[in-house]
Amino acid sequence: MDKALPNRTLRAGLYFFAATCLLSITLSEAAILLMAAAVAWKTLASPQGFRQTASELNRNPLVFPLTVYLVSYIFSSIFSLDPHLSFSRLSTELMKVLAALVLFHAVSNASRQKAVYWFLSGAAAAGLMGVWQLASPLLRSSGTSIVRAYGVMHAVSYGEVMAMAAVMAILASTAAEGRPRRLLQALLACIFAGFCASLSRGPALGLILSLGIIFVLTRETRKTVIVLFSVLLLAFAATAAQNKASRERVMDMKKDYTVNVRFSMWHSGLHIFKDYPLTGTGPYALRRVFNYYHHQPVDNKIDFQDVHDLYLQHLAESGLPGLFALLLLLYALLRSPAKSFMRHRDVYSAWGLAALAGFLVMMITDSSFDLPLTAFFVYFIAAVSGNAGRPEDPGGATPAGSSMRP
Repeated sequence: MDKALPNRTLRAGLYFFAATCLLSITLSEAAILLMAAAVAWKTLASPQGFRQTASELNRNPLVFPLTVYLVSYIFSSIFSLDPHLSFSRLSTELMKVLAALVLFHAVSNASRQKAVYWFLSGAAAAGLMGVWQLASPLLRSSGTSIVRAYGVMHAVSYGEVMAMAAVMAILASTAAEGRPRRLLQALLACIFAGFCASLSRGPALGLILSLGIIFVLTRETRKTVIVLFSVLLLAFAATAAQNKASRERVMDMKKDYTVNVRFSMWHSGLHIFKDYPLTGTGPYALRRVFNYYHHQPVDNKIDFQDVHDLYLQHLAESGLPGLFALLLLLYALLRSPAKSFMRHRDVYSAWGLAALAGFLVMMITDSSFDLPLTAFFVYFIAAVSGNAGRPEDPGGATPAGSSMRP
C-alpha cells in the first residue's frame, strides 16, 4: 500500500471542503468526515501511532478553548429549560469541533495555497448564484419587489461569508502576477458582486472594517480597496434608486422594521440574562421563554430562537460561563492569525486578521457563528491564516506569490 495515500486523501478532503464550504452543508460535512477518516488512517499507519496525532493536537490553538466551550455547553444543557432540546443539538456542536480539529490538521504550508484557490472558485460560484437570486425577481417584477441574494443560507449570513471571502480574493489577486492575477480578479468580481447582491448592512459594516485593516497593512491592496469601496456605495445607491423597499432600508433606518426589532430583541436578551445569569435558558432553549420577554412576534413567530447578537445570545442561553467560553474561543481564533502575521506578513495571516476582525463586528447584529456552515468557514480561515503546518511541511515556508509588503 502506498504510504503517502493517507496524506493524499487528507488533502483531497481539504480541497473538496474548500470548494464546497459556501455551497452545501451536506458536502462540507462529507469532506470533514473524509478528512477525519484520513487522519485516523494516517494515525494507524504511522509507526509513531497516536503520539504524532497527539503532538499536532497539542499545537492546535483551538483545542483548549473548544474544550472549555463544550464543557460550558454541557453545563448549561444540564440546567436547561428544555434539556432534551439542548442535548439533541450537541451532535451539531461536536461536528463543528471536529471540523476545527481536522482543518488545523489538514492545512499545511504546502497545501494552503491550492486550498485557497479551490475556495475562491467555490466562493465565486456562490457569488454568481447570489447575483442571479437578486436579478431574476427584479427582471420579472420590474422593480416592484426585491429578493436579496442568499446563496444556500439566510441573506445576512450569506453577506457575512461573502464579505470574508472577498477579503481573501483582494489579497490574493493583488499579490499574484500575470495570468493567475487576471483569474483571481475575475473570481473577486464574482464574489464581490454576490456580496453586494445580499444588500446586508451589518456585513457591510464588518467588511468596511476588514477593508480598512488591509488598507493599513498592505500597500498593494489600497487601489483595489478604494475601487471596491466605491463600487459598494454605488451598488447600494443604485438598488435604493431602483427599488422602494431597498431605498427605505438605507435612507430611513428609524422606520425600518429590522432595525427596530433588533433593539427590542437585544433588550429582551438582557432581561433574560438577568433572570438566568449563571446557566442561561440552555442552548437552543431561548425560544421557550422568548414570548414572555418579547411580547411581539418576530417574522410571525412567537417562539423566536434568536436575539440577533452573538454575544447577547450566548449570555441569554448559557449565562456568564457561556459568554466567557465564547469570548475565549473568539480570542483564540483572532490571536492565531495575528501572531502569524507578526512573523510572516503573508496574505493568509492578513486574511485571517482582517476577515475575523470584521466578523466579530458583524456578530453584533447577528449570531450566525452558531450555524454549522458559518462556523466551518470561520475555522477554515483560522486554519489557513494561522500557518498551521504539519511537521513534515517546511516550517515557515511561504508559497510563491503569497508575500506582501507591509
